[in-house]
Order: sequence, then C-alpha cells, then structure tokens
Amino acid sequence: MRKGIGPQNLGAPGSSPITKNYSPLKKLSDPGDKYKKGDLIDETDHEEQVYSTTNKNEYSDKPGAGLNVENISKIQEDEKGQYMTTLDEKEFISGGKKKKVSNYNVGTNVTRDTLRPKKGKFFKRGY
Repeated sequence: MRKGIGPQNLGAPGSSPITKNYSPLKKLSDPGDKYKKGDLIDETDHEEQVYSTTNKNEYSDKPGAGLNVENISKIQEDEKGQYMTTLDEKEFISGGKKKKVSNYNVGTNVTRDTLRPKKGKFFKRGY
C-alpha cells in the first residue's frame, strides 16, 4: 500500500473528533458576539450594518455603505474602537498607506473611507 493511504494513517488511537468531545456541527460564534481584530466581516453582517463613515455620500446611511465586502479591509482597532477602511483595487484584506483609493465601488482617486460601528465600539455578529 502507498504511504498516506489506508487506515494506518488516519491518526493515533483516540484522535477521532468524536472521542475528543468535538463536534463539527458546533457553532463557532453566537449572534451578538463581537468581531476580533484581524477578522473579516461576514458578507451578511456587512450588508445589514449601517456605519459611521468619514466620507459622506448618498450611501453613507444605507446598510453596507454602498460597498461590497471585498472592497473593505479586515477589522482593525484603535483608541476609538474597531474600524475598517476602503481598499484600493490593488490591495487585499488590509489597507495601505495611500490616502486615495480607486475601486469599482467608490470610483477613481477617492479619499480612503473609514467605517466604524454606528452604535458602540465593536462590530457585532448577526448570525
């Protein structure tokens, strides 16, 4: 038998998830739990959030602030609480140092927006 295939390579005795009191069906979070620094916001949560934004436009007071989830950064924190920033089309997950960004949601050479929770200091999970 080739290496890596067969019951001898399934793990040590007792390493089954069932024998370790672990269920693959266990929930990872509860509604209302706060996101942690470095998390990516869930698309459904993003689409239902109304943010406090630094760039006021026609979408500022609408859920999701008119942005797609792929155009916002991972969650960051400072003394004011948690926030996310808009991303440039060449950035992925974390925002850079540029003050101006371009992507299909915001247009070309627009000031980078900062999104914060409208209420409280932390983004909350909705699912």
